[in-house]
Amino acid sequence: MQSSNVTDQEAAERLRRVLRVTDVALAHLSPEALLDELLIRVREILDADTAAVLLLDEATDELVARAAKGLEEEVEQGVRIPVGKGFAGRIAADRTPVIIRRVDHRNVLNPILREKGVRSLLGVPLLVHGRVLGVIHVGTLTERVFTENDVELLQLVAERAALALHVRMYERERMMTETLQSVFLPEALPNVPGLRLASRYLPASTSAGIGGDWYDVFVVPSGEVALVIGDVAGHGLHAASVMGKIRNALRAYAVEAAAPSEVMTRLDRLMKPLGIEELVTLLYGVVDVGLSSFRFASAGHLPPVVVTRDRARFAEVEDVDPPLGIGRSHAFTEHVVPLEPGSSLLLYTDGLIERREESLTDGLDRLRKAVASAWHAPDPEAAIATVLSALVGDERPSDDIALVLLQLEQEPTSVDLRIRAVPGELVTVRRALRRWLAFAGTSPIRDDVITAAGEACANAIEHAYGPDGGWVHLTGIRDDGTVELTVRDAGRWRERVTRRGFGLSLMQAMMDSVEIDRSSAGTSVVMRKAVAS
Repeated sequence: MQSSNVTDQEAAERLRRVLRVTDVALAHLSPEALLDELLIRVREILDADTAAVLLLDEATDELVARAAKGLEEEVEQGVRIPVGKGFAGRIAADRTPVIIRRVDHRNVLNPILREKGVRSLLGVPLLVHGRVLGVIHVGTLTERVFTENDVELLQLVAERAALALHVRMYERERMMTETLQSVFLPEALPNVPGLRLASRYLPASTSAGIGGDWYDVFVVPSGEVALVIGDVAGHGLHAASVMGKIRNALRAYAVEAAAPSEVMTRLDRLMKPLGIEELVTLLYGVVDVGLSSFRFASAGHLPPVVVTRDRARFAEVEDVDPPLGIGRSHAFTEHVVPLEPGSSLLLYTDGLIERREESLTDGLDRLRKAVASAWHAPDPEAAIATVLSALVGDERPSDDIALVLLQLEQEPTSVDLRIRAVPGELVTVRRALRRWLAFAGTSPIRDDVITAAGEACANAIEHAYGPDGGWVHLTGIRDDGTVELTVRDAGRWRERVTRRGFGLSLMQAMMDSVEIDRSSAGTSVVMRKAVAS
């Protein structure tokens, strides 16, 4: 009876000790604070002189000392133990506890343990879902026989600690990855007259977290609109970091006005100097200033989908070029897709279509049908939502998905443009007018109208607003053989001596009539020009 009471008391005491560790594991502590508090309690419940945690560095297949109590030199000196070697390495390799009654150079690789007089050791693996996260071990300065109860107690501690540590490390890496990815994904898509753009990024639902899928849209100095879609093999912080390097390099090459095939060739050459060993699929192309074609090069990426009048098709790619990073020099082929008013172009990553239970051909066919059904959507955001609903549904995808959708507006019958009052927006004015005037059949007066409108907008930008800025509104119509433009602002006219009269003289020279109305509500400039019959 007495023996039974002792056993119950021992069991209760052991449970109390484990719960003390569990309390730490469930607390809202950072990984570093968790390890620190955990080892304090592990030393106490096992009556040990030292306690340490080594975490696995998967890149080098080494255990790295991350926290220690009673033997802090392990962390201070950055001890690294190869998996399979020495005391801790054997634990990680075999995934089983190891007891050493008497430490010597044959069974312990870490010299610090021997130098500090550690005599006996007990260590167990930190396992999460069958994956080795690291090793936790305790030691004594006097020789000790660790019992099966000691082993079982440390294993219980390790199970709870490993799970808590995994959650914290995963969440921290996920937050870092999300932050890094948000930095490299564009905050806003450019405003390009004649184009409507939308994009979407959906992270995978798996524990691997965010990966290396990304997109980019920007206007290069030539006025062409650059579209990018890419996928770095792998997930997590490293994949996002690789994505960032490639994205920055691509933008730099694109600004040099290099052709898509040349940009791709340069990126491929850069992989080795950047230390990138992962395979990267990438598609980079530009929409010309006239919005009549899309020229692109593809490094092993899936082809764009082109939609015209309810018909969806994949861009023809005769020569399939390999992904970036295959290790040998390659010249990339350039492809051209004609564009027409009202058509759409979709770029995407493979997470949108790849399914384990079906072939890639079936996935592409599903995509083509989904995109065709979205052609009547009122805007690109609605079109993307339709495509995702058809292919993904309400569930988070099993792999990352990135999409960019471009819609060309129908032939413009007028111009209605609102721009920020900054000089950089004048290129948007010229682009919008050039496209409208081309379809309006006013080629003989195109340059005069564009020059006058640009001058009126420039005057509004310079004179109407102070440092806080504002907006400029441009409208244009063709009526009974006459082109009429109106430029309005909501500011208060401020004279600039250096440009007084020059803009007005130029507008009057280019147009048949120029009417200016200034009031407390702003300035309105109405200009007209007859179209020769």
